[in-house]
Amino acid sequence: MPMTREMSLTLLTLASTVWAGVMVVGGLWLLGEGAGRWPLVPPAMPRLGGIILIAAGQFLFMYLVADRWFPRAARWLTWPLELAATVVLVGGVVWIALEVGRAQLIGG
Repeated sequence: MPMTREMSLTLLTLASTVWAGVMVVGGLWLLGEGAGRWPLVPPAMPRLGGIILIAAGQFLFMYLVADRWFPRAARWLTWPLELAATVVLVGGVVWIALEVGRAQLIGG
């Protein structure tokens, strides 16, 4: 049975929604419980990781699901949302890299 476009879109939607959902739920868990689970890690790091995971899940969902189901959505609406998720994602990764680098330099 050949895969039709509808079947391919449905499978991509299901897989991407589950993937994005796991990222968002993991991010929420890090925001709520992460700091208490690792007392030796500065409390800001799990929270930052949670924010990054939530932004990554939102971006993944917007890019792989919403853009495919609504290809003619107004760019003035989708562009700022995708840009905001990208800025949070990249900014958070850079911030974590700087914090880890600083911790390595100080030895702690």
